[in-house]
Amino acid sequence: MTYLTFQPEGGRRLSYQRRGTGSLVVCVPGGPGMDPEAYFAELELPGHELLVFAPRGTGESSAPPTSGGYGIVGYADDVEALREHLGQQKLTLYGNSHGACVALAYAGAHPDRVERLVLTNGPARIDDAFIAAARRARTRFAETFADGADRLAAAADADGALAGELDEAERRRQYRTLMAGYVAELGPAEVGYLDRLCAAPMNWEPVFEMSKEFVAGLDLLAGAQAVVAPTLAIGCEFDVTVPAAAMHLIATALPNGHFLELAGIGHFPEVEAPAEFRAAVTAFLAGRPVAGIA
Repeated sequence: MTYLTFQPEGGRRLSYQRRGTGSLVVCVPGGPGMDPEAYFAELELPGHELLVFAPRGTGESSAPPTSGGYGIVGYADDVEALREHLGQQKLTLYGNSHGACVALAYAGAHPDRVERLVLTNGPARIDDAFIAAARRARTRFAETFADGADRLAAAADADGALAGELDEAERRRQYRTLMAGYVAELGPAEVGYLDRLCAAPMNWEPVFEMSKEFVAGLDLLAGAQAVVAPTLAIGCEFDVTVPAAAMHLIATALPNGHFLELAGIGHFPEVEAPAEFRAAVTAFLAGRPVAGIA
């Protein structure tokens, strides 16, 4: 699919893809640094046009001049540049993982520019409570799935290896091992998705910047009370990277926040529970009741 490009102030280039028809939803992928097209390859929201945004350093969007430009504030600035380019008064945003962090940061900085907000599996705050909840999620994962403990151990080893000096082939191999712990079960849909995602173009530099930002103590809830747009925060029962409790925290912090937990799945609801995910999100975006939300 061809990227559309534009140039905000400063000579940078940003890019995006559009598909489908209907009301516009701007989709911000996770990673960071992963290929946006591969990341959202399985995302479908009938009745909506999806604008898959390519964050800085991915797709045909130029990289920032220094690695420090990969902070969440910079990503949120690019969403505002996109809004201005589109000539939209307000945006409806969907963000998954790091993309959810970016979407939430954007809403906090520009609360009057957000129509509706859907967030899945992206933390707003990294603190002792988050760490404890993630530990509990890993324990349940290991106890529930026959290969759970082995996958988590292999993923932890791969995560450590990725911090070192590796050639590209070995980095890709370790990356794929790490990602096997992001889904609850390795069925055909999950394996196919992870294979494609891990073989797609990848910018590794933003990953290291994200780690620094998270370790320093991420907190995106300082301006939460100003975000009055209806928000659906989706957590997943067996997400070991962003426990469902982290998404519940977002829903309770926002004045018009709602929480939905999807049972039996991990980090990628569009892939692991596509029908349930589509039904919940399309109902929410249309202003209809969503079963199971709190």
